[in-house]
Amino acid sequence: MLLVDSDAGAQSALAAALVEAGFEALLVSGAQAALESLAAEGPLPRLVISEVELPDGDGFGLCGQIRADVRTAHLPVLLLARRVEEFHRDLAGGVGADDYLAWPVAVEDVVSLARLKSGRATGTATFASHTARLSLSQVTRALLSGVRSGRLVLAEGEGWFAFRHGLVVDALFHGERGSLAFRRMLGFASGAYEVALGPELHKGSFTMDRAYLCETVLPALERFDALRARGLPLASRLTVDFTRLAAELPSLPEDVGEVVRLFDGRRTMRAALLECRYPEVVAYEAATRLFALGVLVPACLIEEREKASGSSGPTGFFEPMPSVESEPELVTTAARQDAD
Repeated sequence: MLLVDSDAGAQSALAAALVEAGFEALLVSGAQAALESLAAEGPLPRLVISEVELPDGDGFGLCGQIRADVRTAHLPVLLLARRVEEFHRDLAGGVGADDYLAWPVAVEDVVSLARLKSGRATGTATFASHTARLSLSQVTRALLSGVRSGRLVLAEGEGWFAFRHGLVVDALFHGERGSLAFRRMLGFASGAYEVALGPELHKGSFTMDRAYLCETVLPALERFDALRARGLPLASRLTVDFTRLAAELPSLPEDVGEVVRLFDGRRTMRAALLECRYPEVVAYEAATRLFALGVLVPACLIEEREKASGSSGPTGFFEPMPSVESEPELVTTAARQDAD
């Protein structure tokens, strides 16, 4: 990473965060020093992060010079502004900056953008990453800190969300669309994804800014992740112990049936939460409580209990019932064959 800033204090804080994230940071104090560093022999940095106000110019001019040089034109450039001006957004776009962020900006958001932008570019203004390297909540928060528009697309077409000028404006995930789809994507999606930067012109289905994301959505997601870490894996299959349910029913909320009905021994916990009409963390907490009470139990436990009791379980659909009247005839026929 090449950091260009006249403020040594701000430089050192950001450099320390980048180093902690696994990057090597080179600090320079002005535009000319940055250009000299880029012109030197050796490998180029993966990303340039520059303050807008520099002692010998500005970040916009520096970005323009980087784009004008064939050798450095491909480098991602982030511009950080200490003073917000209305024309800055257009100016940043005009010189080809990858993003423009205004202070106060969270250092972790700059680090997240560095992780994204330093990843392998898969096409024009398209960057590939993975949730193991950069979680969806981290990259979303970082993208909403800037002014760019674009779309994050999950691998194999599992879903996407669109963002525009600091707002999430649309999302699609598992057949749902809108804010519910966006929230579920953050909670359940994992694996590879791509972020494509460019105009996002369609109207969208909702709007969500960074403040609402940080104050409402992400705290609920933290509760969800804490529940998942303690137990009840999303791949588990649970069913209802109806004897236990009958005993506990007087102490349970009236609408607990909306959660109980989803656990039939066939659905996974993940599938049940995605189908439930309640927010995921609420349904997960309810399922965890029902499991602690013994109302929800592993499906295999009920199957073993039925086997131990000698019960073959209910007859399946379209499965003929054995005829009691035919059994003597079968025995008689078998006896006749033995006699012959």
